[in-house]
Amino acid sequence: MDTPVNTHSTSQALQASLYFWWLAFLRCSKDYWWCCQQRGQCQDDRLVRVWQDFGDIHQPKRMMQWWQGHGARLFVSPQIEMEFVKILASGIEFLLDQDLSHPRPGMLCVAIPLSLEAVGLSAAVLQAWDTAHIRGKHYARDAAYQLTSSSIKSKRMVITAYQSWVLQITIAHMAEPQGAPKWGCYEMGRHLNLSPRNAPRSLDNVEQARSKQKIVRTMFSQNKRAANNLIANVEVGKFPCKDPVPQRARWSPEQQQQLDQAVCDGAWQPGNWLRAEHAFLLPEHVLAPLGGDASARSLDLGAVANFGALATPFLIPKRLRKKTAPGL
Repeated sequence: MDTPVNTHSTSQALQASLYFWWLAFLRCSKDYWWCCQQRGQCQDDRLVRVWQDFGDIHQPKRMMQWWQGHGARLFVSPQIEMEFVKILASGIEFLLDQDLSHPRPGMLCVAIPLSLEAVGLSAAVLQAWDTAHIRGKHYARDAAYQLTSSSIKSKRMVITAYQSWVLQITIAHMAEPQGAPKWGCYEMGRHLNLSPRNAPRSLDNVEQARSKQKIVRTMFSQNKRAANNLIANVEVGKFPCKDPVPQRARWSPEQQQQLDQAVCDGAWQPGNWLRAEHAFLLPEHVLAPLGGDASARSLDLGAVANFGALATPFLIPKRLRKKTAPGL
């Protein structure tokens, strides 16, 4: 069983990976949620396959609870989007099956250099354990689910697309302060700072102001569309992918009617949905209100901000990652 310190560091490492966003987007899928409610009774075999593998991701209270039961098995050796390195900075070396005279299932096998000082031994072993906990079992075979190849720009959009998607839902739930206009695409895009170069300035004339507003609205719409495409692909086991997904029938007329009623009753994405997502995905992060009060609105905006402030080593070119983090 993990100690609290080890669990915390493992969770932080996972939050710095694209696998974190894989789960975040899967939890945004209404159809996947309903498939979980229906215990896999669905006409789309692609969605059923993902449900059989990932299980009900809405049941655990924390992301790490789900990961410990499923993550290493599905993603095998995620490696936090880095090239696999057998030897850690401490000198400890991971031993794979091919390094052993016979496999040792259920065991983490490492080689510890005799030159390693006793003073640093405990910390070095803990680092190896922590790293292996994230990477999985280091099987030689391919992972059942693998990240699709994408550019740094596309990976960066994963984050802003998620923020745009959840912010729109949050705004729809929010009670606007008295006399304040409801946020539209421009206000949400400005809040997320999607286009810093198009921030309004006091010297802008009317034409310049309108042009900037149009660009920001367009960028926000592009991020929402990207989010919808990412959700559609993650439903069929692909991430981060925005390719068109052929539509198939998923529900019987009775199931569809029950789903519509569940949405109408607020069972799907209720008013506190984003705060619940924050508690599941970022349990160690303090949810500080973004604003002058502790209202639900300010807490939700604080959650949106926290999702945009996570470490993103996957946005660093691989050649630089190897230099800056040789021990992962």
